[in-house]
Amino acid sequence: MLGLKFGIFLVFAIICSSIISHVYSDGIFVEFDKNTYKTGDMLSISGQVSEVKMPVIAMSIYDPDEKILSAKIFVPKTLVKIDSDGLFVKKIILNSPFYEKSGKYVIKLNYGKAFHTDSFVISNQNDSTKVTIDSSPKITSLHTDKQQYTNNDIITINGSVSTTNAPTVLIGIYDPHGAPAGFYFGTINSKLEFTSSFLAKSGVNFKMDGIYTIKAHYAESSKTISFTFVSMSSNDVIDNDKSENESSSSNQNNNQSTQNTSNTQSTQNTSNTQS
Repeated sequence: MLGLKFGIFLVFAIICSSIISHVYSDGIFVEFDKNTYKTGDMLSISGQVSEVKMPVIAMSIYDPDEKILSAKIFVPKTLVKIDSDGLFVKKIILNSPFYEKSGKYVIKLNYGKAFHTDSFVISNQNDSTKVTIDSSPKITSLHTDKQQYTNNDIITINGSVSTTNAPTVLIGIYDPHGAPAGFYFGTINSKLEFTSSFLAKSGVNFKMDGIYTIKAHYAESSKTISFTFVSMSSNDVIDNDKSENESSSSNQNNNQSTQNTSNTQSTQNTSNTQS
């Protein structure tokens, strides 16, 4: 199967963990919906575990002073449910007073013997705290080879970056409801371009028709585009209609033939009676 889906990429990730640890660490793979938030925003963190062993993953959050926030509300750890594909999503409202201070907040994930640490930034305009954000490498373009795909199509995603600080771009696919449908990597070449291809399989990685979202993340930058997926193509519809028409025509011919035979038999019976 084409593509660099997370499960297939596990061996590469282990070998190169020191290079791409910003997105994958010890069997846990995560991404945020944004890089910077304000107090009162909704934060969404999604990810995937390499091997499903337990139905939940533990998550702890630390404020800029390195104090665990969940301890302030008497819940040492938040348990996040994991589905059968190893995917998980957690939404957090960054309410005051727990998230009113500007700065870097650290999230620690624990899944059995696997650990992952990541962070996000809260920046409030009226806060005097100065927050430094690295904005050097950026995703400059992102596009697909088509706007609409159907079952068994190959989806190809292309893009480019301004400069390099890591060899791969993280690409997340989200269904019409915003749930993660898969994660992929695009390897950056010498021209600062990247590409990733994978098979669209109805009922597997594409479980519903509709508009899907692509979110590409690189360093502190991200870019979002969308495409449409339909499980049945127009050619399939035409073939089905043609088959139904042919079947209907065949039934009509059979009915006509039966009627003609009946009429012939009736004529013969009448002739015999007259004789």
